[in-house]
Amino acid sequence: MNIPHLQTNIPLSGYTTYGVGGPAKFFLIASNKNELLHALQEAHREAVPTFVFGGGSDILVADQGFPGLVIKMELREMNFSGTTVRAEAGVKLSYLITECLRHELSGLEYAIGVPATVGGGVWANLGARGSEIKDVLTQVHAIDPTQAMKELFLTNQECQFAYRESIFKHKPYIILDATFNLKLIDKTVLQARLKELAKLRTTEQDLGSKTAGCAFRNPSADKPAGKLIELAGLKGFSLGGAKVSEKHANFIVNTGKASADEIAQLISYIKQQVRDQFGVQLQEEVKYVGFQFPQV
Repeated sequence: MNIPHLQTNIPLSGYTTYGVGGPAKFFLIASNKNELLHALQEAHREAVPTFVFGGGSDILVADQGFPGLVIKMELREMNFSGTTVRAEAGVKLSYLITECLRHELSGLEYAIGVPATVGGGVWANLGARGSEIKDVLTQVHAIDPTQAMKELFLTNQECQFAYRESIFKHKPYIILDATFNLKLIDKTVLQARLKELAKLRTTEQDLGSKTAGCAFRNPSADKPAGKLIELAGLKGFSLGGAKVSEKHANFIVNTGKASADEIAQLISYIKQQVRDQFGVQLQEEVKYVGFQFPQV
């Protein structure tokens, strides 16, 4: 493929929050739209499988790696206009929240501490503490690589948001940027809220550990996945270097030596135990990348 700055056989473990994953056959860090579009066009022309990611959370890359082109999205422009914010897909949510504080804008602070990008947050309809990204999103600018890089401008409704769901999980669309409508708030009030949320997250979750965040969706409000896993007696349970968090049972932690296979096996074991004990089928939040066979 004729792609400037293209690298080969780059280990993906250094780009994921789990800290695991084998090499990408081809690897590109895309810092602008033209680089991204050219790479996608070349890959589509040569029928090379492609995977695009941002912060590296919510994904589990196989030990064998990915046999195609992996693009790390680093489009990071932002524009503020009144209460409207447009941010490109590679903008880190933590940085966007900091800039929102500077502009005294509220609506995204619930995501403080989440190691995700704007694109990943929109893709997953990121949510926490009763808030979701769909609550403040007005438009997503995306492209469809399978339709000659057709540009799409999708409304909130057209994104088909649901709990941890969006159209982007089911279509080949690549998110370029998202627009949010936020609310003006006193800076002191927002600072206090951010401080409180950050403290709660530090107390309840394994921040700083090698983890992808919540491993499973909550089956229902009264049956959160973490509680079911804890009741199944799996809090602190280990399989190789993969361990169920002692703090939050819906977190799986790489203790430092886990393989992707061990994490996938632990996910499968948790699902089996919860299904056998409570008749509940847990569904992963994590996306498997490069695995030859779907995990069940």
